[in-house]
Amino acid sequence: MKVFRRVALAMIGAALWTSLALAAAPPPVCDGRDLTADPAVKPDYAAFADDLVNDEGLLWKIEKPGVAPSFLYGTVHSTQAAPIALMREAARHLDEAKIVVTELGGPFDASDKVNMSAAMLSASLSADVDTFSGELSGADADVVERYLADHGYPKEMVHHLKLWFLAVGATMPRCETEGKTADLPEVDETIAALGKASGLPVKGLETLQEQIDAIAATPPGLAARMLIATARRPDLEDDSYVTLLKLYTDKRPTRALAVVDAVPGLSAEDRAAEREFTTLLLVGRNEVMASRAAPYLASGGAFIAVGALHLSGKAGLVERFRAIGYRVTKIW
Repeated sequence: MKVFRRVALAMIGAALWTSLALAAAPPPVCDGRDLTADPAVKPDYAAFADDLVNDEGLLWKIEKPGVAPSFLYGTVHSTQAAPIALMREAARHLDEAKIVVTELGGPFDASDKVNMSAAMLSASLSADVDTFSGELSGADADVVERYLADHGYPKEMVHHLKLWFLAVGATMPRCETEGKTADLPEVDETIAALGKASGLPVKGLETLQEQIDAIAATPPGLAARMLIATARRPDLEDDSYVTLLKLYTDKRPTRALAVVDAVPGLSAEDRAAEREFTTLLLVGRNEVMASRAAPYLASGGAFIAVGALHLSGKAGLVERFRAIGYRVTKIW
């Protein structure tokens, strides 16, 4: 189930949560099971048909007569070796680009990252309010507190952090927390750095505040439901992330939604909450991204790299670019 938030973090810069990261650790290893290999997990891909439109492929070519071709690449905000290797393969097309476009732009130096983390933390703090009040109590509050404490969040602090922040940030896999704390390069940052090193301008499709606002729009009740489900099934956290990475390297990351949704033992309420959260983060942002990418496509020669789940689906960027007159074809 937590893969919905894994994919959300694959679309919204996970480095924003490093303000509460654990202490630096040895080179990160992502533990967990690949759920695609579990015979008890039987995904209902038909139920996710709208999400799985254009789900095969990470790198796409965007063409229109009289305009230099552009490229669209689906990223995952990961420090792991396999996604970085795929990104470097895609980045060969920077030789054909005249501009690099990512979600937030970049690359970001240490000062930028501190400021980004500070902005996220500022937006998430409620110093004078118990954020659990009215949403988490009794046994539910106890299990969430224990889960958060195990992930480095002191009890005295969690009651003053907004639930949307906890629901997303506290479910970051330890391997990524460690990787980011160690300042290992992640996919999007590396693309931005390669673009800058090639002398290309690097632009963003969103502002940091817009990304924060997108997450902060999560209703407290929805965030609470996700926190409770996460705390009661912590084993699924690593499994869902390993599964996402496996499907990403297979160039079919959107399938992770259906795979983890099929894990035995999840309630209908858990599944509905995760779907609602994913829709909240995708639909409006896809529209904004497509609108802001349009001038770069019209000029030609753009290399656009955004979270992979923004590409697929009936409302994804591939279909949106086709709808405004471009031929969009899969490279791989």
